[in-house]
Amino acid sequence: MLETLKQTIRRIEARVTPRESELTFAGHRFSVVRSIWWNDISQPVFEAEIGPYFQALDGHTGFRSVIDAGAAIGMFSITAGLLFPEAQLHAFEPSLRQRIVLERNLQKAGLTSRVQVQGAGLWNKNDRLAFRTHGAMSSIESVSELQGKMPFEESVEVVALDRWTEKHPLEALDLIKMDIEGAEIEALEGALKTLERFHPELLVQAYHIREGKRTYERCADILKPLGYQCREVTPGFLHARYQG
Repeated sequence: MLETLKQTIRRIEARVTPRESELTFAGHRFSVVRSIWWNDISQPVFEAEIGPYFQALDGHTGFRSVIDAGAAIGMFSITAGLLFPEAQLHAFEPSLRQRIVLERNLQKAGLTSRVQVQGAGLWNKNDRLAFRTHGAMSSIESVSELQGKMPFEESVEVVALDRWTEKHPLEALDLIKMDIEGAEIEALEGALKTLERFHPELLVQAYHIREGKRTYERCADILKPLGYQCREVTPGFLHARYQG
């Protein structure tokens, strides 16, 4: 009961909070809504967490279609939308509270027509799973570092990307970013046909520990047989580019 009440209060706060932060990146200035419950939006944090994605792309901007998995409140999606003016983006975010802020931020940035919000997480099959919205550590219970430490009373939709692309046909898919708190292995397992068809570039946060091991190595083991060259940009940050 207490957890349900907290969820309701925080979802209401996400709709009405007036707090904003101003950010700049690569000559673009934009403002974003932030929650009173946590303040992880600042220029230094933005540059440390979002900047490396775009630095890893070596200045390439010719992306037509981009997936942002683990979109949270939209920092990557907004930046990609500004830097890649021709791209259509699909922002996957299973947390309702995060999506409320995400949609407000996309509207503020004028990107609602180019960023389609998907209310689901990526997984290796279509399902509903236990979840907890916990700021930057929002995650699926079975792969979360918070498992056994906190209750997971939310239930969210998860989809296999291969199944999703069957229902939402894409003409192209050039880039996938994943920051999904330990679910990156299952997300890649559920995307094999999509990867084989489109050969998108990948930016994957794979520093999470599962069964005492990083997810980085398991993710690389999935991608290499598909023709991808993998490199570790910073500890646990996987950049993969198709080499054939």
